[in-house]
Amino acid sequence: MRIAIITGATGGLGMGFVQAIAAMDEIDEIWAVGRNARKLSELKDAFEKVVPVEADLAKDGISFLEEQIKEKTPDVRYLVNNAGIGYFGAFEKMKREEVKAFCRINCSVPAELIAATLPFMQKGARILNVSSASSFQPNPYLSVYSASKVFLKNLSRAVGVELKPRGINVTCVCPGWVDTGMLPRTKDGKEINYGGMISVEQVVKKALKDSMRGKDMSVPGLFAKYFRIYSKVMPTGLIMRQWTWSVRKYL
Repeated sequence: MRIAIITGATGGLGMGFVQAIAAMDEIDEIWAVGRNARKLSELKDAFEKVVPVEADLAKDGISFLEEQIKEKTPDVRYLVNNAGIGYFGAFEKMKREEVKAFCRINCSVPAELIAATLPFMQKGARILNVSSASSFQPNPYLSVYSASKVFLKNLSRAVGVELKPRGINVTCVCPGWVDTGMLPRTKDGKEINYGGMISVEQVVKKALKDSMRGKDMSVPGLFAKYFRIYSKVMPTGLIMRQWTWSVRKYL
């Protein structure tokens, strides 16, 4: 049985990956991982290949998922690590437990899922880790988020090199702002401007295309491509000041 495992599958990029991979003949089942039973049920109704996996990855969800994999011994063709959380605001306002949960979901969970699925991957398998253009530089007031995405980016690229002899490709996906419908449009009555926002379909299409080409990085959208280069050539301190200035009215 050839399967794809997609976390954070019930909305945004996760649902976009479900839709795209469901159209692939090479995949028999899509294990859609999420916490919301109702949304998982709706996803199953919409896509015949979907197998709902209700699991809280911040708690014992990974152990449950690993047990299912060991029991059914599928051929894991795709692992899409999409589940993640964000926080915009001052770091000092985050509680310790919030920081812990944040790092768990954004860093530990994707790493643990890779470790859990690798024994069930063969040549041609693909891992896609959804990072962010925020991984290109430190972002004040997105400090933990951007740092967690650096972790995922570096993990992806390093593990990708290790897995090349096995013929398993790892692609780190680094979009800028994505129009998922989950981004707040206003804050304190002020409209939020998301520069260079692109659609879910654009991100998913390019990510899968880049994975097929064996690329270790997928940077969808002109803004994210530009920002990647800009972050390489400009002083980090200057970029952080520019970012802080651009978001000052939302703080």
